[in-house]
This record gives sequence, structure tokens and C-alpha cells, in this order.
Amino acid sequence: MSGQLPGRLPGRRIADRAVRKLGPGVIIAVAAPLVTTVALLAQAPADTQVDTATHAPTRHPLSAVDLICPPSSHGPVTLGSVRPDTEEPEGSLTWRVPGSDARTTVALAAGGTAQLPDGHALLLHGDGAEARGLFGARFSSGRPAAAECASPAGVRWFVGAGSGAAHLSTLTLANPDGGPAVADVTIWSVDGKLEQIESRGLTIPGGHVSTLPLERLAPNADELAVRVVVARGRLSSMLRDEYGDVGGPVRTDGLPASATPARTQLVPALTRKASSRVLTLVNPSSHEARVKLQLVGARSTFTPTGLEEIRVPAGRVVVTDLTKALSSVIAEEDVALRLESTSPVTAGLREIVAGDLLHHPAVALGNGSTASVLPAAGTRSVVVSAGATAGQVTLTWPGSSAAATVVRLAPGTSQAFEVPKGATTVVVSSKVDYVAAVRVQSGDGATVIPLRPLLSDLLVPSVRPAWPPR
Repeated sequence: MSGQLPGRLPGRRIADRAVRKLGPGVIIAVAAPLVTTVALLAQAPADTQVDTATHAPTRHPLSAVDLICPPSSHGPVTLGSVRPDTEEPEGSLTWRVPGSDARTTVALAAGGTAQLPDGHALLLHGDGAEARGLFGARFSSGRPAAAECASPAGVRWFVGAGSGAAHLSTLTLANPDGGPAVADVTIWSVDGKLEQIESRGLTIPGGHVSTLPLERLAPNADELAVRVVVARGRLSSMLRDEYGDVGGPVRTDGLPASATPARTQLVPALTRKASSRVLTLVNPSSHEARVKLQLVGARSTFTPTGLEEIRVPAGRVVVTDLTKALSSVIAEEDVALRLESTSPVTAGLREIVAGDLLHHPAVALGNGSTASVLPAAGTRSVVVSAGATAGQVTLTWPGSSAAATVVRLAPGTSQAFEVPKGATTVVVSSKVDYVAAVRVQSGDGATVIPLRPLLSDLLVPSVRPAWPPR
């Protein structure tokens, strides 16, 4: 007779014992992956894990600004201000010499100008309403020359610099804050990007201005493009250029900052007569750029005979002499040079007029208000070039009794406006894209200073968590 109890099977006893052994740890180990899998399946796809609503940035009045004017012993600084109407207290505007804490108050009425001394670089600081609509430049009292006062910027480009015996550029880095700031300087030449130079981690102490001749970084190199990137803190970057024949007279002028590399840019306010015109292009990308050149003239944008497409290899600078191609075409017409490129590039045009040096930077098209101070001497004009859309452009002349100039520019055209007597600044406004520059000429030469955006407001981005959609 078997030893099994009646009514029970061996298999059933084994199953009962297995059920009794399933403790809490086993249940959690089995259930946790199942719960995780279900949660992942229920979750929305990764590309939808954002707040899909559009939140525009908010606009706030600019409450503080720093402006740095480059050193020079050849002329004073001219400051201009076009402040918007406001009920806010005026605030304060002061300047100081680098390395000193002593501040001098500047009396600058809205729409007016103020003269500051020459010699040292100057650090200016505006608070409250005085911070808005502030701009300035240093003009030479001899041959026409100009150097912009610049606010701190994270990235600046300078195209057409040099570090040879006949062409030497000096970079100025200014730190308006109390702590140290650090800059990385990258240089490109006709041979490519210069890798073996000590240009990373340049430290500028707080409240100081440092000048750096490019020959210290890249000796005996002509036709350079320079990019300054601020890695820490805030810095203003400016560049002075000296150019001439070995053993001959040296010509000096400021080299204005060019726009960030892009596929479309304009080089404004070319002079009608120049003995030399040299275009410098830099292509920092990893692809070759094919650059088409056109002229934005009085009636249309056109391509003159002899102005051929320029190929710029990846990571290189290309220099092209445009003297012959442009000499007869623009002798009776005010034009801007238009650049259309297959890859982002930026540029600078160097001209020699009556033995004097001047630089034209590449400028990005934009709308809104731009402004510049005006020198007192020379034949002064403001050249405005329109983008692809026709529109109304208004020029106002603070300091002059002349009425505002209101014109309608056809798309792709340029027009020059004579500066009225007594005008100390110019403000250009339009709802359509344009570029503008002040051009000053005399029997001793010429200079050009681009109009820069008039800063009165600060855009603050709307930052919020990326919630899953409901």
C-alpha cells in the first residue's frame, strides 16, 4: 500500500510549498520592472517633452551700461545720447581712467553731445536713464580718422588686420568690472588658422585696459582676421591699424568690428575715388565658401563687369584687389558692396584715399534705430543702403535746426544724405532692413564709421520648466 494520504497528489503538495515561499522581497523584485515598463509606455515621446507654447522675451529699460573709448593722443572723445522719454530719474554718467577709482561726472543732455579728454582710454558707466541711448567715438584732429567707443561683447571680429613691418594692428582689451576677465583670441591668415600662438587665456585685471600688438602673437603676417571670445567676465575689444610702405609715412585709423560670419552682408559707404581698394574675406567654417559680389547702387543692385566670384577655402583668409574693377563703376555713384556666400563669411574693405587709410567693416542688415556721433570737420554724409524690401527711412539730426529727413528707399538701393550744418549726431530709423554709415572726406583723406544699433531696452528671455503636454 502506498504511503500517500488519500485525496492529495504529490504535485499539489509541491505547488503549495512554492506559494508559501513567495516572500515580500520576491514580490517586489517581480513587480518593480513591470511597473517601470508600464510607466515608460505611458510616458509621452521624448520629442514632445517640452512646453509647446510660445513665450516671448520681456522688454525692460536698460538700467546700466559700460562704454569704453580707445586710447589716442590725436583727438578727444565725443559722446552722444538719444534717450527715450521717461519719468524715471536721470541717473548718472561718469568716466574714469583705467586703473583709477576716481570718477568724473559727465553732463550729457538727451540729444546733445559731450567732449571728453584725449590721451588715455576711458571707462564710462551710466546708470538709470543715463544708460539708455549712449554712444560715442574718438575723432582725429588731423587727418580724418575715427575709432568707435564699444560696449562689452562676448564675441568680436576684426578683418583686415596685420602684424608685419608695413602693416601693424594693435588690439585693445578693456575690462570695466572689478574682477578679472579672460579672453581667447583666434587668428586666421591666408595660410589658415594660426594654431601655434599664445592667445588663449589672456587675463585682463579688473578696471584695466591692455593693448596687444598682433606681432606678439603672429609676427610677420599680413592680412589677418581676428576673433575675440570672452571666456570669463566682460570685455570690450577694439583694434587700431597702422598701414604704410616700409620707410614711408604710416597711416593710422580705427578698424571697426565686422559682423559675425553670415551668408549675406553689406560693406557700406564706399568712397567714390580711392587709389586702392582691397577686400579681405575670412571663412572660419569647415566648407569652402563661394562669395558673389554685387554693388548696391542708386537705382538697383547689380554685378559690374570684372567683379567675379571669389572662392574662400575652409578656415582661410583670401585677399582680393578690387581697385581696377570698381574705379570707374562707382566714381559717380554712392554704393555698398553686397556679399552673398554659400558658407558664412565676414569681411573688411581697406581703402587708400588721398594717401589716407580707412576701413569699411561688413555690417549685418537690420531694422530699428541706429546712431553715431559726427566729427566737426570735413565733408560729412550718411550713406544708407536698403535690404530686399522697400520702406521709409527717417534721419534725424540732433544739434541742428534742420528738420528730419524722411525718404522712401527702393529695395537694393543706396542713397547718400548730406549732414546739415550744426548736426552733432545722426539717428537713422526704419521698420525695414538697412545698413548705414557716416563717411567723412577732406583733402587729407577720409574715414568711415558704421551706425550701430541704439540700445535703450534689454530683452529678458522667458525661462520655465519643460512640462509634458497635458
